[in-house]
Amino acid sequence: MNKYLLFISIFIIAEIIINYSWFRYLKEKFNTAEDKKEDIIIFYFPLSVFKGLMERFILFTGLVLNFATILIVFGAIKLGTRITNNDKITNDYFLIGNFSSILLAIVYYYIFKLAK
Repeated sequence: MNKYLLFISIFIIAEIIINYSWFRYLKEKFNTAEDKKEDIIIFYFPLSVFKGLMERFILFTGLVLNFATILIVFGAIKLGTRITNNDKITNDYFLIGNFSSILLAIVYYYIFKLAK
């Protein structure tokens, strides 16, 4: 199978499953009534979903290209964007979401390596 088609297939199928199960559950569990207002829409996705898709796509791409230091870059960026006075989301939600993104990118990579 073409490795690019495999890459895209794994990513799209897994993201559909995960976004409609695990991340939806997390959002409902941790968000308050104030946070449930409408998100900005980018490419037919709410901003929070789009950011998560981009996170996992970049991590997965970095791992496939054997650029494991992408995990360090990801951690630094996430930490830098988290240091603000606006605590709109809880630290638990932030940590669980980030660990989930990293774990999912690693699982995608493992599936990609097994299927290749």
